[in-house]
Amino acid sequence: MEQLKNALYAYKDIDNRLNDLNRDVATLRGQRKDIEATMATILARPELSGIDKLELKDDNSYVRIGRPDTWTKPWSLSKKDLATYLTDYFQRNPVPTPDGCFKYICETQRTPGKEFTFERVKRKNE
Repeated sequence: MEQLKNALYAYKDIDNRLNDLNRDVATLRGQRKDIEATMATILARPELSGIDKLELKDDNSYVRIGRPDTWTKPWSLSKKDLATYLTDYFQRNPVPTPDGCFKYICETQRTPGKEFTFERVKRKNE
């Protein structure tokens, strides 16, 4: 029983540490979101419209900029939506094809991003 008790307390300690780390990560993500909002406001200026990445020379990385309406949001498909799309496609197309069905679903589900996105890319050392 002593082994189980020791394992239980070790589990609790690790779980507490993970909860603390998750809280810290959530705080950092919020701070990053605030900085991204500031960057988006600055990059929305017409004179900066041609910028699609920002170089960070100190660590050989860069930030890729996704401007509004230039990227597509990731998506998933529920069984219900899939059934609806399949029914719609086959009703509208007298000669349905697998490729045509695939394209129809992708185009119907596609949603352009309406906000700026930022992704830091770390280059491998050359």
